[in-house]
Amino acid sequence: MPRHGRSYTAYFVMLGLFVGGHVITSGCTAPWTSGNGSSLSYLTPWSSDEKEEEPSHDWEKVRTVGDLTVPGGMNSAKIKGVTLITGLHGTGSDPPPSPARDLLLNEMRVLQVDHPQQWLASPHTALVMMEAIIPPGAREGDTIDVTVFAPPETDTVSLENGYSPSTRLSEMAFLGGRARKGNDIAMASGPIVLDSVIEGNNSKSNMRRGRILGGAVMKEERPLGLGMLEGEVSIAASAAVGAAINNRFHMYREGTKQGVATPMTDKFITLDVHPRYKESISRYMRVVRFIPLSRSTEFRRRYIAECETELLDEPTAQAGALKLEAIGKEAIPSLKKGLDSQNELVRFCSAETLAYLNDSSCVEPLTEAARTNNGFRYRAFQALGSFDDLDVIDSMEGLLHEESAETRYGAFDQLKKRSSQLPSIAGELMENHVHLHLVRSASSPMIHFRQKDRPEIVIFGSDVRLTGEVAFVGQNGLTIRSSGHRQVKITRFQPGGGEVEKECSSELKEVIKSLTEVECGYGEIIRNVFALRNEGFLTARVEVNAMPRPDRNYVRSEELMAKESVSEENFTDNFSQSSEPAKTEESSEVTTYAEGDDTLIPSFD
Repeated sequence: MPRHGRSYTAYFVMLGLFVGGHVITSGCTAPWTSGNGSSLSYLTPWSSDEKEEEPSHDWEKVRTVGDLTVPGGMNSAKIKGVTLITGLHGTGSDPPPSPARDLLLNEMRVLQVDHPQQWLASPHTALVMMEAIIPPGAREGDTIDVTVFAPPETDTVSLENGYSPSTRLSEMAFLGGRARKGNDIAMASGPIVLDSVIEGNNSKSNMRRGRILGGAVMKEERPLGLGMLEGEVSIAASAAVGAAINNRFHMYREGTKQGVATPMTDKFITLDVHPRYKESISRYMRVVRFIPLSRSTEFRRRYIAECETELLDEPTAQAGALKLEAIGKEAIPSLKKGLDSQNELVRFCSAETLAYLNDSSCVEPLTEAARTNNGFRYRAFQALGSFDDLDVIDSMEGLLHEESAETRYGAFDQLKKRSSQLPSIAGELMENHVHLHLVRSASSPMIHFRQKDRPEIVIFGSDVRLTGEVAFVGQNGLTIRSSGHRQVKITRFQPGGGEVEKECSSELKEVIKSLTEVECGYGEIIRNVFALRNEGFLTARVEVNAMPRPDRNYVRSEELMAKESVSEENFTDNFSQSSEPAKTEESSEVTTYAEGDDTLIPSFD
């Protein structure tokens, strides 16, 4: 994986990717010279010495960016750190001698922490390892989840209630009994949510592992790039590829219109992420690699006609749509023909591409796809999220009333990405750093807990509250009891003696806010809400991470309708009998990718 801040030569040495049996080399090649069989006349129509070749009618010979390049920066990169978790209730341990302990002590000395050995020896602290995965195209300031775990050689029992101070994450390896670190890439801190809460499993190992949701902030960007294939390496080819990309994609930086591609050398082109694709990096790279190199008007006319034919035929509809997307706005008339197709997949692919081309005719068909077919839902929401139009807000707000948990929460998530202050989804950030939202919804009441990117609770419904004569005893000295008409009293006994009390309305929103005030963390709130649901004091559905998923195949609507009654029942009300959250799913199939196909289009069988 490429390291941040390294030279571009090192980047491609480490990339080591083979495409079609070739790999980038550092040899000195000049394929534009005569006699080497690598004429680039098709790349240099501005040359005064050669006339541009007319494109072949054999469309398989059309040259695109993907024919000359290999993508870089599309793999996931892992960064690590070591820190001392605080706030444990006697479940920590004094770590034994190890490279990790040595590294932590050194970090504490650099930070001028007084008596570091005493901190490590406390049962209320624990040495932990931290890991985070940097996704492709990550930008400075982006937040990512952090995995935290106690090393197996320590005696730490549980990380519950643990909090991580600010910790540097970098490329790291333990070699020869010493820790080797690279540049600092992110800073991590925040409360830990145990894997026992996330996975609904109270095993010993799950008490020693957890996550800090959105806990790491990127200090620098992770760039994307394109490397020229062997046999195509030249200044002319690199410049022509950059020009073709910039003819299709540009963005504004400090008020100046600039292309997204920058040829750095004859072997390497940096690629900025166009804002419209910031949530769809994989699609962006596929579209870029479909960009044709020729800019001849006649060529583009014939090429669009050929791609239109592919679009209107179900087996090639997805590839045809992406090729038209690579052409740009000239392809909109062809894509609108796809909207009139009798084939459901053709209509969806056409609408999806129109969204990325910022054409408003996409809104209605994509909204319908998100509502009715879970094989389309993830991509439909991504496409709608890329589209700049107020009509999208109206459509998403309409989906907040759907019965499907995925559809409802997917719509909420897209609305929040646009603005967390929209009246339909406005919420608040509580003292424990948990986002709490109350969303009016005409469908059945539902509570949704997010376990990715951020700690967040969304209550769908107008009057979601605890019911009956509440007499609930939770963990860690917590009780909730009825104290009058639609009122409850929350009591928390402190480890050192004494207690904290809060009286509030039985409305769930107020109960959750009061749990926060008696120092319940996000994981504890999740556990208690599920326990209240299982004991019959809460009748609303409770869901965890019911987000649209990218790993589903398209199933034709008529087939989906035949399964709908069974799948929806299983999906919407599958609760465990314990106080832990159960995993819930809609019926699905795994999306597959065609081996050797560099377009990586999901296979809709």
